[in-house]
Amino acid sequence: MPDRPPLRPTGIVFAFALNLLLVTLAIFVGSGLSADSGVLAGLPLAGSVVAGLATGFYIRRRAAIHAALGGLLSVPVLAFLILPGANWSYAFLAGAFCAVGGILAEFRQRR
Repeated sequence: MPDRPPLRPTGIVFAFALNLLLVTLAIFVGSGLSADSGVLAGLPLAGSVVAGLATGFYIRRRAAIHAALGGLLSVPVLAFLILPGANWSYAFLAGAFCAVGGILAEFRQRR
């Protein structure tokens, strides 16, 4: 097996910051829309997937673990500061969807 490169702290911080930024922007944009509640609930999760994808294209190797660590580190911040009502389940979903974005980016790069 080829050697895996070590984890880069900048990649984890990138995923953390971008996940917070995109989820926050999606919540602000969604609050101004008069759309169906399913669309408003899915908008921040789509932002988390985009954060994971962007992390994958920034890191190139071991993108999934960088996105997963950054996404899961953002869970407490999302739950306490950004999401209304300390919504822990939605914060965990946002962190997990960031990891899914990293997985998708890694699959794309390996193809």
